[in-house]
Amino acid sequence: MSRNRALMSPRINDGPWRVFVQLPELPNGPWPEFVWPAGSAIPTPAERREALAGLGYQPAAGAEWEWMEMDLNPDSQWAVRLLAAIDVDPAGGDR
Repeated sequence: MSRNRALMSPRINDGPWRVFVQLPELPNGPWPEFVWPAGSAIPTPAERREALAGLGYQPAAGAEWEWMEMDLNPDSQWAVRLLAAIDVDPAGGDR
């Protein structure tokens, strides 16, 4: 069974944090998405699980969030975007 992947990042230009589930059958979206209120801190693992559950997904068995940085402006030492990803399964499925 092919797994879906959830991605979490702040919206462009320091917007609120969001998490969405990429669906291979919808390569261009729209994908299930949850957006935290503007000004929220980086969501905790519990808040992420709750958001995923609201979208109908759960972290895959043994999966952990992977964090990475994406350069927004290679000429700046400060312009990076923080991204996180985790494999997910439909909620209530086998874990």
